[in-house]
Amino acid sequence: MVGTAFADDSSVTLYGTLDASVANIQHSYTFDPNMVSEANPLIVHATQSATGMFSGGLTPSKWGIKGQEDMGGGVKGIFLLESAINIGTGTLSNAAAALSHSGAEGPNVAADSAINGQLFSRGAYVGISSSDYGQLTLGRHPTFFLDDIGQTDPMLGSYAFSPIGYSGAYGGGGFTDDSRVDNSLKYKVGFGDFTLGLLYKFGGVSGSSSAQGAYQVNGSYVSGPLGVYLGYQQFKDAFSISGSTVGTLSATAADTKAFLLAAKYTFDATKTTIRGGYEREEFNNPSNPGTAAQVGPPAVAATGDQAVNSLFGYTVTSVGVASYASQKNINVLWIGGTQEITSAFSVSAAWYRASQNSWTAGATGSEYCGDASGKHNTLCSGATNYYSLVLDYRFSKRTDAYVGIMKDTASGGMATGYTDPSNRITAIGLRHSF
Repeated sequence: MVGTAFADDSSVTLYGTLDASVANIQHSYTFDPNMVSEANPLIVHATQSATGMFSGGLTPSKWGIKGQEDMGGGVKGIFLLESAINIGTGTLSNAAAALSHSGAEGPNVAADSAINGQLFSRGAYVGISSSDYGQLTLGRHPTFFLDDIGQTDPMLGSYAFSPIGYSGAYGGGGFTDDSRVDNSLKYKVGFGDFTLGLLYKFGGVSGSSSAQGAYQVNGSYVSGPLGVYLGYQQFKDAFSISGSTVGTLSATAADTKAFLLAAKYTFDATKTTIRGGYEREEFNNPSNPGTAAQVGPPAVAATGDQAVNSLFGYTVTSVGVASYASQKNINVLWIGGTQEITSAFSVSAAWYRASQNSWTAGATGSEYCGDASGKHNTLCSGATNYYSLVLDYRFSKRTDAYVGIMKDTASGGMATGYTDPSNRITAIGLRHSF
């Protein structure tokens, strides 16, 4: 009998980041231990301030296991499992739990997220990596947009000081639930300084191979101090969730498209890194309303909504499938930089702007964008500007402390309904990586 010998050349790594801060937010509902960050630094309807523990001020708190096996010939078997945790309570981050308990407007902080109590909510995949043919993985993946934002956000995806870090909607190209993609293939291959990436999501819907599916194409050029990132993605029948009555969720389904162009550059002589980017998001009614966000046996209500059984373990009352009578567009700009003052001390500053067009909701298209008194509704054009400043001091390679502030102010349709269309967070925190 002839046997085949395999080399036992494998490795498994346990890694993570623990980031906890104490934050004061000018307008905030009560901090919630289920929320991904426990608090929300963006504009909310709350009028009172709150001070509490903020998880993931500079870097999301997480732990993970990754590994590889050398199979010879430049080929490796690889895997990754990564979990999101709230350092203040030691629990799994679960935005769906916060929404089902409070809704979007209190009494506790709640917002949509792709992280909803899954054991490995940040990523779970297995694959093969080849030095000649690239890397192919299968499972739950962060989008290329989320990867690119992590490289080109001046605050590097901070929850406390960056709107494109806190809100996964930008990484998801419109809906935050799409920033991490279930049931997907992700492939990337390098050609010198260029890297090409492809992502495909399987919908798994009986009778329709394209329903609830998605794809993304991404390219990057990284050479020395310069990095340039370009991407396009499209989701069919994507959904976002919101709070309904206590213990339930509701959802909105849509087709989303997005384009991203971003870059970074480091001036070695001055130890200065500049980062910036642009993203365009487009929203339309879902291509397949009969199967949009389908979970369990559907029942079509008289309102035209698609009712489903449950989502993330909570009863779903309805899924709106006719929310966009005209296309909604979001345009996002960001720019900023980091200056190393010493090898241990750095200062980062950034500006972000998100703006929307005037669009119409529902099936009638009867919404307005102004009246005789000059008032506007939430469907009108408007913008929100964000300004951030962070000081970071490294005690060692793995441990640092920081203090920072972010101020945001809305105008036009993005300011409608708020008693004070602005907010401010100040936070001081400690971070350790392992």
